[in-house]
Amino acid sequence: MPVVERNPLPRVALETRQALHDWLEANHTTHGGIWLVQWRPSTGRPAIAYDDIVEECLIFGWIDSTAQSFDDQRGGVRLTPRKPTSWWSAVNKKRLEKLQGRLQPAGIAAVEVAKANGSFYFLDDVEALIVPDDLDAALGNLRGVFEGFTPGRRKQALQWVKAAKRPSTRQQRIAKIVAAAQDGESVF
Repeated sequence: MPVVERNPLPRVALETRQALHDWLEANHTTHGGIWLVQWRPSTGRPAIAYDDIVEECLIFGWIDSTAQSFDDQRGGVRLTPRKPTSWWSAVNKKRLEKLQGRLQPAGIAAVEVAKANGSFYFLDDVEALIVPDDLDAALGNLRGVFEGFTPGRRKQALQWVKAAKRPSTRQQRIAKIVAAAQDGESVF
C-alpha cells in the first residue's frame, strides 16, 4: 500500500552520483526534502548506489530515511535536511571521516550543531552495546539471555530504552525487554 503523506515531497529522478551532487548543491538550502526516484536493478537502468546517496546527503547536511516502492520498475528513498537533534550512527560517523575535505558548509554545520547539542554522541553507548544500569538490574539472571540476542536486536532494544522521553516510558520498555527475555525472545 502506498504511503500517504500529509506534505508530499516532490519526486526527483536522478541516475548518477554527480547528478545527485549537482541537485543537492543547487537545492539543499531551498527544499524541505525529496523522494529520490531510482530504477530497480531488474530494469537494467542506471541507479545510484546506496552508499553514494548517503555520502552525498552527508556532504550537504541531509539524511536518507524511508524507502518506498513507486511501481514495478521504480522505487525511491526519502531525502531531507538533517534535523539538528537527529542521532548520528557509527556508520555515518565513519563515512564522515572518508568525506573530510568534501563536506560543504551545510554538512559541516550539521556536524557542529550535533556535536554541540549532544545528538552526535547519543548512540555511542548503544553502538558499543553498553547495557545501562537500570536495564542490567532488571534483567538480573536473564542478562545471558539478552546477550544471546543478535547484536542488531540488542542495539534496537538499547536504543528503544535510551530514546524514552519519560522515566515511566523507559521503565515500561525495560519491563517489556525483561518479559521477552523470560520467554527467550527479543522484543524486536
